[in-house]
Amino acid sequence: MSLEHSPVRAQKTTSTVVSDPSYTVAEFCALERVSRSMLYRAWKEGWGPRYFMIGVSRRISHRARIEWQDQREAEVAAGEAKK
Repeated sequence: MSLEHSPVRAQKTTSTVVSDPSYTVAEFCALERVSRSMLYRAWKEGWGPRYFMIGVSRRISHRARIEWQDQREAEVAAGEAKK
């Protein structure tokens, strides 16, 4: 049996799917349709998404993105309830 048809080889060549990705600042901004300056302002004012550092690069986990969206929606709902 050649190595080409080996089941072990087939497992090694399949790509790994990341179930909880993280985003760079640029990716996050593109996905959320916000400017980079708006995101940095949000962090400065304390309402930006959680992030972590990898070297000098900020990364935002998918979970942090979802939590950030939920917080924004809750703020709008609270504002509408006051009206």
